[in-house]
Amino acid sequence: MTALDIELISFWAALVGYSLATVIAMYALVFQKSPERTLFVLLLLPWLLHTVAIAARWVRIEHFPVINTFEMLSTNVWGLMAAVILSYCLLPKLRMVAALLLPFVMMLTAWMLMIPSDASALPATYHTIWLFIHIGFMKIFLGAAFVAVGIAMVIFLRSAEIGVESLSRLPTDEALDVTAYRCMALAMIFDTLGVVAGAIWAQDAWGRYWSWDPLETWSLVTWLAIGLTLHVRATFKPRPSANAMLIVATFMIAVFTFFGIPFVSDALHKGAI
Repeated sequence: MTALDIELISFWAALVGYSLATVIAMYALVFQKSPERTLFVLLLLPWLLHTVAIAARWVRIEHFPVINTFEMLSTNVWGLMAAVILSYCLLPKLRMVAALLLPFVMMLTAWMLMIPSDASALPATYHTIWLFIHIGFMKIFLGAAFVAVGIAMVIFLRSAEIGVESLSRLPTDEALDVTAYRCMALAMIFDTLGVVAGAIWAQDAWGRYWSWDPLETWSLVTWLAIGLTLHVRATFKPRPSANAMLIVATFMIAVFTFFGIPFVSDALHKGAI
């Protein structure tokens, strides 16, 4: 069996598993069921298969597969699913939040399936350890913010009196607000580290730490938005619903930075995060 065969089989099996996990998570939320072990298996096993698919592609194309649009989306789906699994294990009282997060992952998956999956070529400037450091920090940042926005959505839905009965088993809004704040603080730390690592990489690759290209500019906007969200919550102590709206708005900016700018800009970052 070739690396391509392993990649394709593992990749499609992972997508089927992700789809089943999404359906079961949403069913459990709506009908107030608790198939926790089944859902955990349907989260972990497809993620492991996705890991195999990425590793097989890495072997096949002989470089870290994060260059073109397909590879970027695939690794981001992998990273977001890792965040869902970690939150599922570390925050057992919030496992129902997975039902609010998985549909977004499936949207990215659908986008990924609509674009060519051709192998990429590695630019000369990407032959550096800073590629892995920068991308690793950014994946952790996005994952932490992703979990925070899932928690914020619970608060937002409750305040709008949507699905109150289904969400009643979750902790109070005040407890959720504290957890979401901590996740955003973690996101802030790794976003900062990612920006610094990216600047060091840029100096090595292009002879400048910062050039104000569109992706760099929007990464700064995202960093400032996270900082503002944390500052407002710590200083003014607004209601959980107001904090939830800030977190959702900040995540929307991050999504635009990660999944919008790289595909409308001709900057050096285009097609890779």
